[in-house]
Amino acid sequence: NMEMSYDQFVNWLCTSGDITNVLLAVEAVITWINYQYKPYGKCCTPSQRNTLLDMIAGSVNTRGWFKLPYSLRGRYMRWFGNLLDPYCVSEEEQLQCGYVVVDCIDTCDKPLTFLSGEGTLIFHFKPPGVTSCKRPGHCGFILKTIPSAGALRTLELCTESKDYDNTSVHFHDSVRAENMHIFCCDTNNDLCSLSWFGWSHSSNTSSNEMEWWKDKFFNRPPFKFRVLYLI
Repeated sequence: NMEMSYDQFVNWLCTSGDITNVLLAVEAVITWINYQYKPYGKCCTPSQRNTLLDMIAGSVNTRGWFKLPYSLRGRYMRWFGNLLDPYCVSEEEQLQCGYVVVDCIDTCDKPLTFLSGEGTLIFHFKPPGVTSCKRPGHCGFILKTIPSAGALRTLELCTESKDYDNTSVHFHDSVRAENMHIFCCDTNNDLCSLSWFGWSHSSNTSSNEMEWWKDKFFNRPPFKFRVLYLI
């Protein structure tokens, strides 16, 4: 609900079962603030910012939220700067943080256009427990777009062998969709919030608002889809 007040939004962040990690929380904050303050790019106040930081700190400890990937350190919210760095894994923690970040093998110039039609994303990924594999091609997985009730399609993990015919990857059954969180960055590792883009199919969203949003967040191609995979 993009019409929530600031207090309602903070309460939702603290209690919603849809928020399970810092990355989802940060994407929600990006989306809500920029929707509320469009088209001027107005920042939240220092007091509001500190409340959000306190909420994130508390949720990391009490709700077991895993931290942000190292690659996003200092890159994800310009009005927070590096204040979110404590909630990002350090370079030394990357191998012990409980997840890996897997990049799509291809870049994408227009992620919103991609998510509006039929398409696939290919990832090279050797899942935990697979120490040696002699099958042709790379270990990996494919995500494909499928229709949804919103303006954009959702992504689904391909698990059928036929989905991998004539591709560069083969699939291992141990790969699980529930272990994945998909996000998108530009080549500077700036986070482009897609997780909460469902508001865009609201009947009261004007075409001018949509064009403003696209120009503000999706005018820096190429982009890279990434999967945060829990291990």
